[in-house]
Amino acid sequence: MNSVSKSQFTALLMITDLFGLFCCGGMISLMTLYGFLAAAAVQYLFGVVFSVRGGELSKKVKWLYLVYVVFCGGTLFSALWQTSSVIYIPYESSHGIWGRLMTAGLIAAVCLYSSSTGIKTVARAAVIVGALGAACLLIDFASAVFNAEWHNVQLPEKRSFISEFVRGFAYSSGLGSFAVLLGDVRGERIKAVTGYFAVKAAAAVIVLLTVLSVAGGIMPLADFPVITAAQLSQPLDAQRIDSLFLVVFVVFAVFSVSLQVMTGAYIISELFPRFTKWRSTAVIALTVAAAVVMPSQPLVLLRAAAAAAAMAAAPLCAKKTAA
Repeated sequence: MNSVSKSQFTALLMITDLFGLFCCGGMISLMTLYGFLAAAAVQYLFGVVFSVRGGELSKKVKWLYLVYVVFCGGTLFSALWQTSSVIYIPYESSHGIWGRLMTAGLIAAVCLYSSSTGIKTVARAAVIVGALGAACLLIDFASAVFNAEWHNVQLPEKRSFISEFVRGFAYSSGLGSFAVLLGDVRGERIKAVTGYFAVKAAAAVIVLLTVLSVAGGIMPLADFPVITAAQLSQPLDAQRIDSLFLVVFVVFAVFSVSLQVMTGAYIISELFPRFTKWRSTAVIALTVAAAVVMPSQPLVLLRAAAAAAAMAAAPLCAKKTAA
């Protein structure tokens, strides 16, 4: 795998994490923010330990991460299908399994092309896409600061800190790619780890505070609060932010799935060096299959347990090599 810079590393992972956050369902409160920040802090500590130990995965752990990235890719596909009920994705005139498969086919084709260009090309593009997403979030947040009613932030807590901490793990879809890509980051890996988790924490603060300030008053009615907040935000009289958000949402979806596919293809190349031609296609097929058989509402506990296992396996089973 070609090496990537620290900024490219952060952009690739943040796109995936933000897309997962966009698709976060259920009630959101300040406790959600505390839980997400606490989960990011724990992940950061494990990331530092992994970096100090060398940032290289053993063969057994690579098998675990192959299963994990296929699972994450399936959850991302499933999340895209679920959100089609509140965000218009023009794939067909009627909803159903064929529309879902058509959407999956189009994204799979883009993922296959992205995989063929190599991680370095995708990483460069991710910096541009990440900058577009950051601009969208900042505009949305600025609109919330000047137009929203901030008393909406003080919503009654419906979930405990533990449940929101678990949800913070469940929506951390970039952990698999984090562990696999870290060994190919140029420069000091600890700085890359610190930069990624610092940006992740800042993004969580901006997104969740925006959601609370804009959609806090109708939170019980919002199936996907982040998307609802983007649709309600109106920073300019002549243009709504949701049109820009739709572009960011779709592009983030493609990049997120592409990252899982490229990570899985890279792991397969490490496990089976002679399997060269159909690696990406195999991962895409497995990912779509995982999405099809996955429940319409994937269990948060299952996603959180998978993320926690992936996070813990990296530092515990890493090879001791020079950074």
